[in-house]
Amino acid sequence: MPRRDLSPTAPPRGDGRWLGDAVADLLTGSRCVGCATPGALLCTRCRDGLPTRAGPAVLDPWPRGLGPVWSAGPHAGVLRALVVGHKEESQLVLRAPLAALLALAVADGCAAVRHGAPVPGPLLLCPVPSRPGAARRRGHDPLGVVVARAARVLRRWGHDAHVADLLRQAPGVRGVRDQGELGAEGRATNVAGTLFCPTARLDRTARRHPHGRVVLCDDVVTTGATLQESSRALRAVGVPVLVAATITTTPRRSTPGRPGFPADSRARSLPPVGGTH
Repeated sequence: MPRRDLSPTAPPRGDGRWLGDAVADLLTGSRCVGCATPGALLCTRCRDGLPTRAGPAVLDPWPRGLGPVWSAGPHAGVLRALVVGHKEESQLVLRAPLAALLALAVADGCAAVRHGAPVPGPLLLCPVPSRPGAARRRGHDPLGVVVARAARVLRRWGHDAHVADLLRQAPGVRGVRDQGELGAEGRATNVAGTLFCPTARLDRTARRHPHGRVVLCDDVVTTGATLQESSRALRAVGVPVLVAATITTTPRRSTPGRPGFPADSRARSLPPVGGTH
């Protein structure tokens, strides 16, 4: 396994899009999102303070049907500023450090549930769909781009990683509220039944990546309701989730004696092509 390159602001070789992101940010003026020092959107000091290992998220209560969730760190300080700056303020150069952080969560989460053994098959990174109209309103797809870059980071680390955009908003869904306005129970009710996995999309993915293991990806996990609904939609077509990975997790208190995540870490693969009909 190649040594991890944990310089999250370094672009992949030949990735000219990184230069375009940097130029766009410079044209609007910038200062570090972490300490407000004028110059780069992520200064050297704040960059060097980013996590180099991920850990299990603490969700209490743990959503029923949701497997292990790993995050690069808490949704606070510099990490929160990175997520918000990229997602809500279109600070595009932050895609690189965010991708490295998500890759950490994927790699360390997979290693944990596999007890250090290699994953027997490709890693298929499945982004959680944003709410209808969110990408259009922001002018970009924050999570989709970060997941694609995280897959490239993982390949540099020696993993056979690919993006598997398996989930879609269910047709006819109306009245989904902003999750930030709701508590744990309200969030779960708000998103229940809102996602599905198109059979044709699953079949194409299974043909392209036989024996792939699905890793759910999101930027932030708070109560786990969205990851729970995503897992449900995949299970409905016979696809288990190896692990969920997020960039940050909203800090929560855990109940004494409650495990950080379920112990079930079976690594089943995508169903055979045609097996979902």
